[in-house]
Amino acid sequence: MKRANLIFICADQMRYDALSVTGNRVAHTGNIDGIAARGTTFHRHFTPNQICSPSRATMVTGLYPRHHGLWRNGVALDERLPNLWKALSRTGYRTRGVGKLHFQPLLAPAERDMPESLAYWTRPGSEDWRGPYFGFDSVDLVMGEANESTRAGHYAAWLKRNHPEVVDLYEPAASLDSRARDLNEVWKSAVPSELHYTNWIADRAIDFIERQSMDSEPFGLFVSFPDPHHPFAPPRPYCDLFRPEQMPRPIVRAGELERMPAYLGEGDDPTKVPYIANGEQPREQGFLLRTDDISEETLAVAIAHTHGMIKMIDDAVGRLLAALAEAGRLDDTYVLFTADHGELLGDHGLLRKGPPPYRQLLQVPLVISGPGIRAGTNIDALTSHLDLFATIASLLGLPAPATDGIDLKPLIDGRAKMVRDFLFAEYHPRRDACLYNQSVISREWRFTRYPNQPQWGELFDLGADPWEHWNLFGEKEFAVQARALNAVLDRRLPPQPLVENEILGAY
Repeated sequence: MKRANLIFICADQMRYDALSVTGNRVAHTGNIDGIAARGTTFHRHFTPNQICSPSRATMVTGLYPRHHGLWRNGVALDERLPNLWKALSRTGYRTRGVGKLHFQPLLAPAERDMPESLAYWTRPGSEDWRGPYFGFDSVDLVMGEANESTRAGHYAAWLKRNHPEVVDLYEPAASLDSRARDLNEVWKSAVPSELHYTNWIADRAIDFIERQSMDSEPFGLFVSFPDPHHPFAPPRPYCDLFRPEQMPRPIVRAGELERMPAYLGEGDDPTKVPYIANGEQPREQGFLLRTDDISEETLAVAIAHTHGMIKMIDDAVGRLLAALAEAGRLDDTYVLFTADHGELLGDHGLLRKGPPPYRQLLQVPLVISGPGIRAGTNIDALTSHLDLFATIASLLGLPAPATDGIDLKPLIDGRAKMVRDFLFAEYHPRRDACLYNQSVISREWRFTRYPNQPQWGELFDLGADPWEHWNLFGEKEFAVQARALNAVLDRRLPPQPLVENEILGAY
């Protein structure tokens, strides 16, 4: 019997409700929705960490950040750890990674010789390296978003070699429209869409699909798009597809941040470039912004551009699926789409991401189709990125890995309705130890504690307040509930503010 293939598609910073299949009324995501229509949609799927590298390492290892060691951006994943792509490679799969991986720090020093660092790409001949890497037989790397993508990686080298005139078109100075003065990360990219990294990633993935369709070995392909991560700078036609004045307005409840931990009274500077050079005093992860000083018009453009980036990804996914069908491999391939974490996008009066474990950051889309998966099914159980390695291994008939997650195949098959009562999340800060926080999520509640700042806390009634706009922590009538959930954390995820792994850079 021929073994099934896997295409694992990942977006960066895409929240659960970004797709039409998950309720977005202005999104045009027909291709991703098509994966859901042929398979199943998970409606309560969460990451245990809202920052890029820790979440991505969890997806590949099935472990909490405290266990895989990539506890914050700026440290590296241990290459000796078992992971999904190693498991596939060792059982005869041809494996390929295309796009953003982010298992190593961009700012790692040159002497560490890390291919995902900027320093690595200053070496002569670096573009000739293709792997192997973390279980991938070969990789095509995109490093960074928007204009940052031209600094290093295979895409940057390809662009400079074949289209050097396009490099400067990524810069906001070449923008098709003026850069927003109150949020410098909003502009219309002048890069031709066919040369943009989103389409470059799709081109490389399609080439791999076409070549592998002629081989007898099964394949595993990771397709990882850097968008819709900020900056909010899609190219044409995507920057013009959605009219800002027609975008849904962010949901903000008057006085809600005053009920939150005090650090949310602060925020990054929206006129400052949110990247850290070597040696610069690091700011907190996620570069969380308050939107007080950003106009409604600018915020609406950022939201419209986010939808444009998502549409561009959806078009690329459509091309992948068409190539798979043309190769005659659609019926014997599992296709999975998810994101590493979410985006606040103005909700709560906040933008980007950061320490608070809001649902907009922790809950992400997950749709899966493939052999034996019932079409058009919906799963409402609590699931986690911790579960992906075990679930994919189960679907593909690989040996069961030792992870912190749960095999979701019984949910997919309809043999189970639930697999857990609680989900857990943990944020390790870059700058301020007080921001270390732990969360427990049930169907009814989300409780968050700050072990290094015990007077801070968060408690949300998810039945009455599903998008977490009114913090009940500290209110006497909910003290019993808070104590009960705190006890669950004590038993299941005791505080561990410090994780041993060397910090190699700010990110």
